[in-house]
Amino acid sequence: MDDSAAQFVRLWTRFQPEVRRYVFMLVPRESDAEDVLQETSARLWEKYGDYDPQRPFVAWAIGFAYVEVQKWRQRQARERLVFSDELLAQLDATIAAESPLLEVRRRALDGCLNKLGEKERQLLLDRYAEHGAIKQEAARVRISVHKLYYAIEKLRSRLLACIDTTLRKEGWQHG
Repeated sequence: MDDSAAQFVRLWTRFQPEVRRYVFMLVPRESDAEDVLQETSARLWEKYGDYDPQRPFVAWAIGFAYVEVQKWRQRQARERLVFSDELLAQLDATIAAESPLLEVRRRALDGCLNKLGEKERQLLLDRYAEHGAIKQEAARVRISVHKLYYAIEKLRSRLLACIDTTLRKEGWQHG
């Protein structure tokens, strides 16, 4: 490695944490900030021949980082997902068409949950209400997490069958 490359590596290694902090203050998502930092690093290396060693390296590097953040913001503005009026109308129509079935399914689910025993119902509610509840419950009743998940899967299958039966009784063809 020539002296110029070695000097760049030493400077970048020393001041990269400061440039990183700067970028992370301006870019909200870590993956995007990492991309901006990588682009900054590449531009710094490309332009290192123009670097004036009389100037502070970190200020020079942050200037490049600022430009890369601005480029990132411009890309974000262009790539921002904006639904067209037609798509919004289509989504609205789909939701409106599905709402009656969803409401019937919700009522059927409530009725089917009430047909379960208290422990079974609580197990399902814990499963979907609190992260980690399954592990805690498995430890509490002293069975493996795998067995508890299997029991929950059986309960879910029973609920699905109950919901389908309820929907058929109410005249719904596809549940």
